[in-house]
Amino acid sequence: MRNPKRVLLIGGTPKHLRKAADLGLGVVYVQFEDEFAPEQRSLAEAVLLTDYTDWRSLRPLVESAYESWGFSAAVSLTEPGLDPAARVNDLLGLGGTPYEVSHRFTDKWLMRRRLAEGPPVGARRVAAELLTEDADLDRFGAAHGYPFIVKPTSGTASFGVVKVDGADALGAARQRLRRLHTATDHPLTGAYDIEQFMMEEYVPGPLYSVETFSFDGRHVVLTVTEAITRPRTHVHVGHALPARLSAEDEERMADTARRFLRAMGFRDGPAHTEIILSPRGPVICESQNRVGGALLTDMIDAVYGCDAQSLAISWALGLADPLPGRPVARGAAASWLVVAEEGRVERVEGVERVRAAPDTLAVSLGVGPGDLVRPLEGQWDGLGHISALGPDTDAAVDACRRNLREIRIHTRAA
Repeated sequence: MRNPKRVLLIGGTPKHLRKAADLGLGVVYVQFEDEFAPEQRSLAEAVLLTDYTDWRSLRPLVESAYESWGFSAAVSLTEPGLDPAARVNDLLGLGGTPYEVSHRFTDKWLMRRRLAEGPPVGARRVAAELLTEDADLDRFGAAHGYPFIVKPTSGTASFGVVKVDGADALGAARQRLRRLHTATDHPLTGAYDIEQFMMEEYVPGPLYSVETFSFDGRHVVLTVTEAITRPRTHVHVGHALPARLSAEDEERMADTARRFLRAMGFRDGPAHTEIILSPRGPVICESQNRVGGALLTDMIDAVYGCDAQSLAISWALGLADPLPGRPVARGAAASWLVVAEEGRVERVEGVERVRAAPDTLAVSLGVGPGDLVRPLEGQWDGLGHISALGPDTDAAVDACRRNLREIRIHTRAA
């Protein structure tokens, strides 16, 4: 028998588990064994330790757990858990986003195919092809011009994104892709299948994301976020909201996101849709059916009074009312990626000063002496984020960058 106040929570951080517990819910928690901390045990009624990205392992465990605990929905707030949660809901008839729809978000190639099949979304379609052999790179560049983008069909945090600037860069691109195929020492390789790559046209223009929450097909825009991106690696080092856009451009971005979600068949829950504002107008980059990272949950909650992650859990269980409309901003927020020179960390300074700063919203820093600092090839190679508030977006960005300079991470060659 289903318990309307019990949830199967798949993966995520200790913060996600606390959010579910703070809602007064019974939690059956699924986590990778090496990411589960014993102190989290008190927050869950039951714990399933397994590789939850392996459906053959996960299925019998959740079937048994459902018989024992009768949870009403499977939810995940982290990228690797989205498809498994959808599979569980499909298997047990619990509703929510079906796997077919979820997988259109987690597989970027399926997303592009879906967009190619329907009416145009945004200013233009983006040419895209699967990469199956080395010669495909030459053919794509000849057909669609340079630069173009190569990226994994799965994954997150800009990991594995390669920009091919010209025909003379094809050799270096091939070498980079071969290294990515065989990489086993990156944190992402344990949770994602970084094997299949796709090629996309390069679209010039600044990057934004539209944060939404969907209520039975009604897509409410929470905010439009401005992304500050490193040109060479495409790593998002900064985020700011509300985005510094004209009212007309902001509405074009919001409308594009709503059209995109309808095209994808998405009806319920949060989404983080990345859109490039090209010279011709908004162009879909990609999307995730979850709240964005980089402390965006904290920023949206502080500025708009909406904790989208808690709402995602309670909405899935039928315990929340839909938002009546788009929330109004109360100030602004920004976050920035904390980075350091490659090597082994010797000491970290300034974190407590930043935590104590009156304009600090949040500090999420998971690095200490002895930890390894990797080359910055994706957001996951960063060391955490800090976030700050301000009366407007300019002030929030300035506060965030000022606070960032207070943090010193000293490294030595590894």
